[in-house]
Amino acid sequence: MITMRNPEAINPTTLPNRKSPWKTVEEEQAARQLTAEAQINAWRAILPGLLEKFARLKDPRRPGSIRHKLTVLMVYGLLLFIFQYASRRAANRELSCPAVLDTLRSVFPEVDGTPHLDTLARLLERIPAAQIENILGTTVRKLLRRKKLQALLVEKRYVVAVDGTQKFARTVPFAPEALHRKSDEQTSYFVYLLEAALVGPQGLVIPLLAEFCENQDAQKKQDCELKAFYRLAARLKELLGKLPLLIVADGLYPNGPVMQICRQNKWDFMIVLPANCLQSVWEDALGIHRLEPEQSRTHQWGDRTQDFWWANDIVYVWRDAQNQHHRLVLHVVVCNETWGENEATWAWVSGTPITRKNVTNRCNRAARHRWGIEENFLTEKRHGYNYEHPFSYNWNALKGWHALMRLAHLINILTLHTVALWETVQTLGMRGTLRFLWQTFTGNWLDLSRLKRLCNKPAQLRLVI
Repeated sequence: MITMRNPEAINPTTLPNRKSPWKTVEEEQAARQLTAEAQINAWRAILPGLLEKFARLKDPRRPGSIRHKLTVLMVYGLLLFIFQYASRRAANRELSCPAVLDTLRSVFPEVDGTPHLDTLARLLERIPAAQIENILGTTVRKLLRRKKLQALLVEKRYVVAVDGTQKFARTVPFAPEALHRKSDEQTSYFVYLLEAALVGPQGLVIPLLAEFCENQDAQKKQDCELKAFYRLAARLKELLGKLPLLIVADGLYPNGPVMQICRQNKWDFMIVLPANCLQSVWEDALGIHRLEPEQSRTHQWGDRTQDFWWANDIVYVWRDAQNQHHRLVLHVVVCNETWGENEATWAWVSGTPITRKNVTNRCNRAARHRWGIEENFLTEKRHGYNYEHPFSYNWNALKGWHALMRLAHLINILTLHTVALWETVQTLGMRGTLRFLWQTFTGNWLDLSRLKRLCNKPAQLRLVI
């Protein structure tokens, strides 16, 4: 069962600056045991479903040559990212220690040995990466459909942020699918992808889908972020069906085709509206504002004073690639924000009319949390998940490793937001807690007999959100 409550936000700059709280080795061992048991209890609530989904993947290897089950290989691939190893070489060196195998066996009897991660790398070249990523999507969908993440709702919708980012670049053509660009007579080859994530007003970000930009034919125009959005939108609709969504995106996305897709899928949206975009919409919005100045509200948000104004029911006419005209009714909201001597202006195009009652919810609790996906990129790039490391130059394997990374990140997010670990997270921070657990898991700290007894009890995932 998953329960919800509102935690205080973690501010890493306010983490306690103090020495170890334990006076003896016995005290430290007891603390590490309890923390590891909390982590393993969360794993036991999450991993059986994942192992079942892994077992359904078709194993492309010859039956007579199989030494380790496919599920075991995938578990070790997840552990590489859960414990934030920088490379396959580092994970091979440390995850093959006997103590790690004994701990895993005490909790998951399916683990029959320690595979070499090069074996997994070869396997990922042959298993369609989309099948692995679907496991991530269906895991999140299960939580949503069971109404386990209702604390993330804003305006009775789940907020989905979409944004693109570069994974890595090289000066050699490592894969024909990679994008390329020329600069100062030098060609660079890079991997770029569009990510979708659930973002909550608490700051929680949950990975959902990834769509790689990839060239299928070098003679045609290169793939791009907007083209990737059309493919990702179709996958998102197939995955989440009729679940109510609110799409939040940056200034690349306020265009007719994107907003039309949202309307067709019955998704709401709050998209950043740059000053030089949709000029006819801006002109109508400013005209309505002059005629109806009462459509405004002043709001105090922390130390910031926000002056909102909005204009509803603006007709936007656009033409598609076949030169056919389409008509959309849009709504615009602008926020002039001041704090101290600073000042900033934000604007969004909305799929729902703006009112005095919903303006702060839609802007502050939904649209502003689009930044959450950018912070999530920084976490995966700079805080241990090695987002920018390919782990393989085979295109399909590269995508498979990426899917495993994001699945491991989801496991860590759920684990660190459990009631049993929340106090430790508030003391050590997210990354500090993961390091503490890694040291405990790979060191000679644990009483395995206690872990085995723990496995006789039903696993329960109780979240602090």
